[in-house]
Amino acid sequence: MRCQVPISHYESEISELTRPAKTGNRILGSLGGLPKQPPAMYLIKAPWKIARTTPHESSNFRNDILRKRYSPVSPESALMNLREEVDRELRQAQDNFATVFQTSPAILCIIQLDGLRYREINKAYEQRTGYSRSEVLGKSSLKLGLWDNASDRARTIQKLIAKGHLKGRAAVFRTKMGERLTTFLAAEIIEFDGEQCALVIVEDISKCRQAEEARMELAQRLINAQEAECARVARELHDNIGQSMAVFAMELEATRRALADLSRANDARFAHLSARVKTLSQEVGNLSHRLHASELELLGFEVAVRRQCREFSEKYPVQVHCECTGVPVAVSSDISLCLFRVMQEGLHNVAKHSHATRISVELCGTPKFLRLVISDDGVGFATSSRKATPGLGLISMRERLYLVGGKFVIVSKPGSGTRVEATVPIPL
Repeated sequence: MRCQVPISHYESEISELTRPAKTGNRILGSLGGLPKQPPAMYLIKAPWKIARTTPHESSNFRNDILRKRYSPVSPESALMNLREEVDRELRQAQDNFATVFQTSPAILCIIQLDGLRYREINKAYEQRTGYSRSEVLGKSSLKLGLWDNASDRARTIQKLIAKGHLKGRAAVFRTKMGERLTTFLAAEIIEFDGEQCALVIVEDISKCRQAEEARMELAQRLINAQEAECARVARELHDNIGQSMAVFAMELEATRRALADLSRANDARFAHLSARVKTLSQEVGNLSHRLHASELELLGFEVAVRRQCREFSEKYPVQVHCECTGVPVAVSSDISLCLFRVMQEGLHNVAKHSHATRISVELCGTPKFLRLVISDDGVGFATSSRKATPGLGLISMRERLYLVGGKFVIVSKPGSGTRVEATVPIPL
């Protein structure tokens, strides 16, 4: 016997079926944990057709529709239907993941944590490393020769297991042809075929790293050429122009003394002119010294810093306090020249822009790094302002420090002075 129930009544019955309930000795609670679907999913629609109606029949059309009934299905059939739909959705999700996995431009691979063997790789992996899928699956990266450093790989796996994920870790691999593959990798622990695995995402930055290395090499060559040109100009100023100015000053003084019949006014003019020539000769010597600090090579870094601070105090009406602690006796020429140029540029900026009355220069050394700090009590400026465009001096300071692996920090705000900090690691 077939029982037909009005649809409104059946919807309330379906809501009862979807809640955990006992029916006799059977438990139907498993239905409650399944994805909720529209009530119509649990119904089997009775077959019927809508035929063309005549005007005489149209009056009964609405009543005919209302008389149509839906027959409920058993809970077992509803559960089976739901499971089939869940399976379809799961297969669709798996297909979507496989498509994304294979078509991704990034290097993707799945590694089983137990044994660290490859379970799956994508096409980008094959293209970038040169290894085919058949050569990789079931093998470890050490046997393939991808990861040269076993201890580095062990540390990476330990961090992944401890945290459950990795982000932005640099790693260098070897391709099948022996070429370096510089990468940033990220990883996440997932379950794959019932096993704990790591989904590894690798970004190839080899070309970016090569471009950066080429840029650094060019920048270093430009700085070396600049220093060589500065040294050449400094020698010309000191040996030629400076010496000529000194001789001219002495000859001018001798001429003044030889002219016995000079009036007092003309004698004063000669004396003033001789003094001006001597001052000009001294300024040429100072310019030569700034272009090429010979004491940096002859007397050492700390002595050169102290002398530079003393000469700055003599030239400008600004008190400079210089403190040097723990500076190594032997500092590489690249590091000492870099920090010395940073100090020169920092003092020059104070004299030109700061209007400061006091300057503090601190040079602190440890076995691992050297830190130079220049601070003043000047007017300062807003570093976050869009108008605060860095000049060539600041750009040069940053570039020099970057080439020796250093860091550059500048802190300032209007009315509170400026603090420039340069830190350079000391190679072991």
